[in-house]
Amino acid sequence: MGSPLFFRAYLPLLNIREARANYGVLEKCGIPVIKPTLFLGSEPNLHNTVLHLADIERFKKYGPIWGSYYGRMPHIYITEPDLIRRIFVKDFDHFKDRQDMELGGEMLNEIMEFQKGEKWKQIRTFLSPLFTTSKLKQMSTVIAECAQEFIRDLRKECENSTNGGVKIHCRNRFTTCLIDMFVRTMFGIKIEDGKNPGNTFGKAFREMLHEEHEYNWLFTLTQNTIKSRIESGSSSTKGFLDLLCDFWKRIEAGEYSELGITQTTQCIAQGVLFIVGGYETTSYALSHLFWRIANNPEIQEKMHVELKQAISCHNTHSIDHELINDSNIPYILACINETLRLYPSVYRPERICTKDWSYNGISIKKGTCVMLASWAANRNPKFYQDNPEVFKPERFLPENKGTLEPYAFTTFGFGPRNCIGMRFAYESMKLFVCNIVNNFRIELRPDTELKYKPASPISIAIDPLYLDFVPRR
Repeated sequence: MGSPLFFRAYLPLLNIREARANYGVLEKCGIPVIKPTLFLGSEPNLHNTVLHLADIERFKKYGPIWGSYYGRMPHIYITEPDLIRRIFVKDFDHFKDRQDMELGGEMLNEIMEFQKGEKWKQIRTFLSPLFTTSKLKQMSTVIAECAQEFIRDLRKECENSTNGGVKIHCRNRFTTCLIDMFVRTMFGIKIEDGKNPGNTFGKAFREMLHEEHEYNWLFTLTQNTIKSRIESGSSSTKGFLDLLCDFWKRIEAGEYSELGITQTTQCIAQGVLFIVGGYETTSYALSHLFWRIANNPEIQEKMHVELKQAISCHNTHSIDHELINDSNIPYILACINETLRLYPSVYRPERICTKDWSYNGISIKKGTCVMLASWAANRNPKFYQDNPEVFKPERFLPENKGTLEPYAFTTFGFGPRNCIGMRFAYESMKLFVCNIVNNFRIELRPDTELKYKPASPISIAIDPLYLDFVPRR
């Protein structure tokens, strides 16, 4: 009779001991640590916390590096450029992997960003040629067409509006248009009813981000598209779909079997990666940029004046790949960069320490997760001395380039695992921003409010953000 009672009484103590198993690891690293609770780690209210804003406050409290127990797992947060360079670039061989993450399905778990070692390296190497200068120029034509269609649709809505403008739910409108753009550039498919936020394709991608439920058909469609292109023959342009087809055929021949790379989980997963990873982050950046310039109409007007001057000097007098060259629109590019500085969408890029590492009095044990606290790092007053919270595009003008610390602008990550689609992101944002600023004034509404959702696991999430788009006369 006594034994069951004994075990029932002792079991909670065993659970608490297990939950505290790693306590003390961070304290030995030589860094400040957020004091953990009895057995729930340092952040028991994680589900109610807006994590990127919490990072800013912790940076102010603890300095450029601190530790926290995520449950029982030790995490280190860094913001100092020298440490970022060491961990993400110079000593990459000690920090080359990401932590294991369950994304909710076999396909999603196979996307490149969360693969490790040689498997990640092979996939990254195979996909990198997509973003060469020549490929980007080819895709730019499609991006420009999508941006122009977006403008035409908004202008039609404005014609039927009582006040001449149109109320925009930023995320819904941008994500719908951007999904259409990514599918057209990557797969050569034009979505039926692509401008409708409720279209089947748009719903599928929101389902993939767990906003809804069923999305297996999307993987089937991707698979069928790849097979159809293989049967019809690759195009001469060697675009993204052709890269996936080559990848598919090499997997079929057994080239990557030792790495566990399969057609159904890898080829299709990488096809979906670029759309899911691109449309959400680009929509998020555009939403913040237009919110900022709505709050600063003088900045918006400077953007418009610069753009008009660039168009008047351009041989086609249109907004295209050549016009959005950085030298033609330096102020618009500076506005984009200042937005990306203040509002990085992936707020905690991470690396797992794969072998013990030490530097400058800091020791990190194998298995520890190191996270770059991007929102704090991008607001470091040591490198952004003129009030880092102020939206000041002039920081990124060409004449100020020499004053910038490159590792204090962390939005696209660093080293071999940096954002593979960075150049595509800039191309898309410049074309959409130029087309919108050329045709509309962005204005605040009585119900305009920028509010962040708590506990978003990978990228930032915001409540509906409404702005008025008013046609320029």
